Amino acid sequence: MTIDVEHVAGEPPPETVDFPVTVGWTQAAMAVTAVLSLNTPVHIRMVIEGHEPLLIDFRHHAFSWSTPLEDFPVDAVHTRLETVPTSADDPPYFELPGQDLDGLLWEMGLNSFGGGPAVWLSPGERYSLTRWPNLTQHSHNLRQVQMIAVLGNAYASTAELAAFAGVEVSEAQRLINALSLMRILARSAAAPAATMAPQTAAAKRDSLFARLRKRLGR
Repeated sequence: MTIDVEHVAGEPPPETVDFPVTVGWTQAAMAVTAVLSLNTPVHIRMVIEGHEPLLIDFRHHAFSWSTPLEDFPVDAVHTRLETVPTSADDPPYFELPGQDLDGLLWEMGLNSFGGGPAVWLSPGERYSLTRWPNLTQHSHNLRQVQMIAVLGNAYASTAELAAFAGVEVSEAQRLINALSLMRILARSAAAPAATMAPQTAAAKRDSLFARLRKRLGR
């Protein structure tokens, strides 16, 4: 069956709906969020022009795709998206271990919504990590590592995060979208602003995060 990304969270997806041909990853990210909100387990199968099908098994937090994430197609043309019913006792959707789903969700979140907020986020919220992402599972730059470190120690809004890291708000928003799609962000409209000052270039070079990035070979 195909999935309607506008369906009510927690309800079973309709048997058949039209899924328009789309460019980019916004509709795919919305579909993943919708599936994660369902009360019944399902797989996702994405058909992308010029690529083999992308398969996701949420029970095992894994995906299978012949396209390496290093060659992630930012402007992918999605021609079909299907959900495949499953159950806790069914065999895996593909041969395990597959690839860790966090890496795919990271790329998908960074490259959706055009640098604007994801539709499942609400204005006026601040964010904090509920767990640290595995930085070896996806590509990242130093600015992203610094923003992740901030969220690991305090609540921050998108604008506050951008000011601390010295980046455009859209870049901070892409990171927030990605981490929220990975479901590793706590959200609060009541959390107070953290006291943060923008770092100097020298401080960035000498920071723990720079050394961590060097150790990871990034």
